[in-house]
Amino acid sequence: MRKSLHYAKERRFRERHIQEIGEGTTYAEFIVDNGHKNGAERHILTTNGIIIIYNARTNRLVTKLIARPGQIKRYYPEGNFPAEIVAIALEHAKMHINY
Repeated sequence: MRKSLHYAKERRFRERHIQEIGEGTTYAEFIVDNGHKNGAERHILTTNGIIIIYNARTNRLVTKLIARPGQIKRYYPEGNFPAEIVAIALEHAKMHINY
């Protein structure tokens, strides 16, 4: 897996926690275009409340997030978000590992 320089150098703490809780398996995938100079991103939401973000064009890993509940809910503007994954994200927030 190719990683961006940003992820490789600056995310050791977060990656350690992700390894401890496990990434989980893919639950859903979203293409997100925030107008970034490097283009759109592919966001993968996992069953353990992790969001793995790749550059959609290069497939390089941009970052991994231990999702907060609101981050997950934003992918579902109609409100039909996966409550079980949001509950996991809430537990991660209580443990203070997703900030």
